[in-house]
Amino acid sequence: MSTQNVIILVAVVVVALLLIFGRSGSSRTSQVDPSKIQLGPIRHDTLSEPLLARIRELQRVFSEVYPRSMDEWSEGFRRDLEPEREVAIWEAMASAYSSFTTNRTLTFEAKREVLGFLLQRSAGDEQSVLASAAPKHLTRPEVEQLVRLYAAAPQPVRVISK
Repeated sequence: MSTQNVIILVAVVVVALLLIFGRSGSSRTSQVDPSKIQLGPIRHDTLSEPLLARIRELQRVFSEVYPRSMDEWSEGFRRDLEPEREVAIWEAMASAYSSFTTNRTLTFEAKREVLGFLLQRSAGDEQSVLASAAPKHLTRPEVEQLVRLYAAAPQPVRVISK
């Protein structure tokens, strides 16, 4: 498996954690074995139409690099404890993604890398993301600009244990 595929896989796992588990529980930080992660239950039978409209916009922004149906997007947020809060995190990522990718000619791989760095940034501060950054398709100055474009406070992924 190539390094890029590993980065994409890690990004997808982070996305899944964000969509599936939401943010709750203690503030203790620990490692979680991805093989132990299971889908959480549907916590919300429905989402409001205004929230669904916001999710449709997220789907549009990320359609090329995270192609999921509206049903898949909606189901992920219905599994969250606080879907509005999760949508707001994705909106912050969408804003940075759009700002960064507009008027740039980027390959598909570079756009996937942009999403991966934004996922990391949504959960960590600028310094920690930059310290571990090993871009393959972006330059170091581009990564620095990208992580600065994410304006929201970091929200570490929280996993609910059974």
